[in-house]
Amino acid sequence: MTLTTASVLPPVSAPVSGPAVSAVVLTSGASGLRALLDAVAASEVRPDRVVVLDTSAQTPDAQVAAAVASEQSPSFSVAHVSLDAGMPDRVAVAQWLASADLGADDLVWLLPVGSIPEPQTLGRLLAAHRRSPSVGLVGPKHVDSSNPHTLRSVGINSTRSGRVVDDPPSGEPDQGQYDLRRDVLAVPLAGLLATGTLLRELGGWEPSFGDLGADLDLGWRAQLAGRRVIVAPDARMRSIASVGLATATNGRRRRAARRVALARASWWSAPVLALWILVSALLSGVGLLLLKRPRAAAEAFGDLGALNPVSALLGRFRTRGGREVRHRDIASLFVPASSIVRAGVDRAHEALVAPPTFDDHNLRTDEDARPLVSRSLLHPALLAVLATVAVVAAAGRDIGGGLLSRFESGVTGGELVTTRATSSSLWHAAFDGWQGTGLGGDGPAAPSLALLALPTWIVEHLPGSGDLTSPAGAVVGALLVLTLPLAALSAYVSARVLTSSRLARGVAALAWATTGAAGAAVAQGRLGALVALILLPAVLAGVVLLSRPLATATGAFATALGAAVLGAFAPPLLALVVLVCLGVSLLGRAPSRHLALVPAFVGPLLLGPWLRDVVDNWALAATGPGLSQWGSSSADAISLALLSPGGDGSLPWWIGALVIAAGLAGLLATTSVRSVSTGAALVGLVSLAAVLASSHVDLASSASSTPSVAGAGVVTPWAGTFMLPLSLALIASAVIGLDQLRNRLRVVAVTSLGLVGLVGAGALAWFGFGDTLGTWTDPRPAVAVEQAAGELANRSVFVTPGASGAAYRIVGRETGSLARSLPHSVANDAVIAGDISRLLDGTRADSGPRLAQHGIGFVAVARTAGEDVPRRLDSAQGLSRLASRDGFDVWRIAALGNAANRPVSPTRLSLLTGGDPTLVATTGEHGATDTTVTAREGDVLTVAEPPAWAGHARVAVDGRELTAAADEERPTYAMPAGTHHLTIDVETADGWWRALQALALAIVAFLAIPFGSRASRRRR
Repeated sequence: MTLTTASVLPPVSAPVSGPAVSAVVLTSGASGLRALLDAVAASEVRPDRVVVLDTSAQTPDAQVAAAVASEQSPSFSVAHVSLDAGMPDRVAVAQWLASADLGADDLVWLLPVGSIPEPQTLGRLLAAHRRSPSVGLVGPKHVDSSNPHTLRSVGINSTRSGRVVDDPPSGEPDQGQYDLRRDVLAVPLAGLLATGTLLRELGGWEPSFGDLGADLDLGWRAQLAGRRVIVAPDARMRSIASVGLATATNGRRRRAARRVALARASWWSAPVLALWILVSALLSGVGLLLLKRPRAAAEAFGDLGALNPVSALLGRFRTRGGREVRHRDIASLFVPASSIVRAGVDRAHEALVAPPTFDDHNLRTDEDARPLVSRSLLHPALLAVLATVAVVAAAGRDIGGGLLSRFESGVTGGELVTTRATSSSLWHAAFDGWQGTGLGGDGPAAPSLALLALPTWIVEHLPGSGDLTSPAGAVVGALLVLTLPLAALSAYVSARVLTSSRLARGVAALAWATTGAAGAAVAQGRLGALVALILLPAVLAGVVLLSRPLATATGAFATALGAAVLGAFAPPLLALVVLVCLGVSLLGRAPSRHLALVPAFVGPLLLGPWLRDVVDNWALAATGPGLSQWGSSSADAISLALLSPGGDGSLPWWIGALVIAAGLAGLLATTSVRSVSTGAALVGLVSLAAVLASSHVDLASSASSTPSVAGAGVVTPWAGTFMLPLSLALIASAVIGLDQLRNRLRVVAVTSLGLVGLVGAGALAWFGFGDTLGTWTDPRPAVAVEQAAGELANRSVFVTPGASGAAYRIVGRETGSLARSLPHSVANDAVIAGDISRLLDGTRADSGPRLAQHGIGFVAVARTAGEDVPRRLDSAQGLSRLASRDGFDVWRIAALGNAANRPVSPTRLSLLTGGDPTLVATTGEHGATDTTVTAREGDVLTVAEPPAWAGHARVAVDGRELTAAADEERPTYAMPAGTHHLTIDVETADGWWRALQALALAIVAFLAIPFGSRASRRRR
C-alpha cells in the first residue's frame, strides 16, 4: 500500500503576537449567556477582550458578565454595553463598530447566545485567517448543540439566482466529509471572524435582507470587493437551530436570498435574472403541485414575492461601491444549475416511487423458497380467478351465439338494450341537451353513458376493431364475460384490509363472485350490478382504511372517485356508501376519521347535474342501468332474505343460507363493539331491510311527469342490488371472524368458508345463466343501416301489433341507455302514432309521406301481424317492399318531392325549394352537422326533429345564428341566398356545470394517484 500525505491542512496554532481580537457576544435576554462566556474563557487562545452587546434592557445579563469577569484572571476583561431593546443582532454589531476603538488590523469575533465554541475554535479561525492576506471573512463549522456529531452548516451555498442550497442538509452525520471545504460564498454571523475595518468598509449587514439574506449579502459583497470568504472546518461551534443558519427555513428567508441575488447582479443582467426567477418559480410550483407537494409548491410560488424592484434597488443603493472583481471571477463559488436539476429529479423520483425498504431483505420464508412457477400457479388469487373463469364458461353454455361473437357484436336480452353505439354516440347521449333514441327528448341523461364512452373509444382504436358491429355492445359483452373474474380479483385485493391470510382472501373472493346476486346480475344483463360487483369491495375497503389511524388524503380521494363511478352505475349503493362514511366520521375512533367525509360529499358531487335530476325525480336514485324490476318478481320474501333474487342465474336458497351462516359465525367470533365487524353487521341489516322493501317501492309512478310513459306495469328496484352489500357484509364478517381464530379452529373455519365458495361456484356452473341473453344482430336491413349512418341520417320504425294495439319503436343513428332503467317519456315519439295506425289499417293514403317528413325511411312490421297488414302496406303510397329480416317484413319509404335532384330516401335535414327537398348532409347526432349549402331566394331549411328540439340546438349560417320559424310542425329556418357554411350544434346541457364537473374530476383523479410511499403521503 502506498501512503500519501492528506490534503487536509493540519491545525495551526495562532501566532503569539498580532492584531487584537475582540469577542463580541450578542444577547437579547435568552438563557445561555453564562455558558457562552465560560466557553470563551476556556478557549485555548483567549480573545483580548470580550464585549457583551445586550439588547434585552435587563440587568441580569450585566450581572452575569461581571460575575464571569471576576472569576477569571485580570487579563480576561468583559465589557457590558446596553443597546435598544429588540435591536437585531446585525444592527447591534454595526452600531457598536461605528464607535468602537479598534485598530486597523484588529479582529472581531461574533458570538450570539445559542452558540458555544469549542476550546480550539478561535485558534483555528485565527490560523485560517492569517494564512492568506486575501482572506476577509472566516466562519466555523456548525454542529448541533445537543448532538455534536450531526452537522448544521459548513458555510452558505447558493445559486447565482439566490436559491440557497442545503449543503450539507441539517442533521447529516459529521464524518469529516466536508473537511476539505475552504472557499464559500458566505458564512453565518455566528462565529464569524473578520477585521473591523473590512466590516466597516462593506457597510455592515443590510437590514432589509433579514438574517440569512444579510449574511449571504455580506459574503457576496466581500467576494466582489476582492476578499475571500472561507470556512475552517476544523473550527467547530455547537449551535442551536436558530443560530448558524445556512438554510432558507421559511418563505421569508427564501425571498430575501432572491432579493440579494437581484441586488448583487449587474445592471444589465438583473432584468434577465428577474425573468428567470419568475419562470423558475412558476415552473417549480406547477411541478410540485403535479407531484402532490402543496406546501413545497406554495414555497416555490412564494419566490415571486422577491420580484419587488423597490426593495432590491434600495438594498443595492445602501450597499453600493467597493466592487473590485467581476461577477464572472467568483462564478466558481456558486452552486451550478445542473446540481439543482439533479436534486430536483431525485426528489421527483422519491415522490413518484416509494423508496425501497430493506428491513426484511435477507429474510425468506418457506413459501418464498419455492420455485416462482409453482408459487404463481398455487396463488389463491389466481386460483379464485381461474375458478370463476371456469364457472362463466360452464354457466354461459345456453347463451345464444359463440363467445367470440359476444365480443364482436355485443349481447342482447334481459335488461340490455343493444344498438349500434359508438363512443361518440354515447358521449352525445350523456351530455347533449337533446338526446335519446327515436325522436329524442330533453330528459335526464345517465352518467354511466359517459363512463362507458371511454372503454368504447379504446376498443374502437384497437387493431381489427373495424369489423365490430357495435363497439359499445362489444364492451358490454366483454363485461358480461369478465365481470365475475374481475369481481373475484377485486374482492381478493380489497380483503387485505381485513386479513393478511392469502388463503382466506382467496376463498372470500370466490364466494363473493359466485353467490348471492352475482350470477343473476350476469344472466339477466343487469349492467349496473356488473360494475358494482367489481367496484363495491374496493370502495368499502377504502372506507375501512379511512377509519384507521394510517388513513391518507390520497386514499380518501381515491375512495371518492370510486364511489362516484359506483354511483353512476348503481345510485342506491352510492347512498349506502355515503351513510357508511358518515357513520365512520361520527363514530370512528381514528384521529383521521374526518377523511371519511371526503367520499361522503365529494363522491356525489362528482356526478354533477345528475344530482339536480334526482331532486326532480327521486326514483333516479333508487335504480340504475339494469337495476329495475319490470313486472312482479318471482322470488318471495324468504328467498330474498336468503340471497336468491329470482330469475335466471339465481341460486337455490340453501346456498344463501350457507353464506348467512358463515357470516353469523364470524360475528360471534368477534368481541369488539366499535370495529369493522360491527360496521359490517350494520351494513348487512340496512341492506336486508332494503332487499325486503324493494318490491313495495313503485318507480313507474315517478318515472315521468308526462302521461306518455312506456307502459311497463309494475316497476320496482331490483332486490339484487341490495343483496350485493348484504352478501359482502356477510363474507367480510366471516373473514374477520376466522382471522380471530388460531391453530386448528382457524383451519376448520377457512375450510368451511372455502366449501361455501366451492358449493356456490359449482351450483352456478350447474344451473347456468339460462337462455335469456343472446348475441345481438342489427334487425335493420343493410341499406337502412347505411342510410342511418350516412348523410341521409334517416330512421327506421319497427312495429309489433298486439291484442291491445300496435307497439312501435324508432331506431336511428342515435344511442340511448344500454340497459333498461326507468320507463321513459315517449311524448315526442307519439307524434307519429296516428300515422302508424292509419298506415297499418289503410285508412289514410298519405301516411307514408307524412312519416317521411319525420325522417323515417323504413317501416318494419312483425310477421305476427297477419296477412292483411302486409297487403295494405304493399299498396300504400310511397312504400316499396324489401326482403324480410329476422321475423319482420320491411318496406322502404320514398323521398318527398318531384324534382329530379330529390334525395334517394327521406333525410334528416332538407333544403326546401318550392316544396321540393334537396339533401343537406347530416354529420352528427340529432341533426347536428357541419357542411356547405347552396340556397336560392325563399329556400328554407327543415329539420326532421320535434319542435322542442330548436330550444337545444344552435343553427348558424356563416357564423350568424338563425331563429326557427314559429308555429311549424318541424324546426324550420329561412336561408339566405347563395353558398354558405351551415353548422348545427346540439348544445351541451348545463355547459358551465359540466365544465366544473370535468375540472373536479381531473383534480380528484390527480389527488387519488398514490405518489410515493404511504408514509410520505401522510406527511403532506
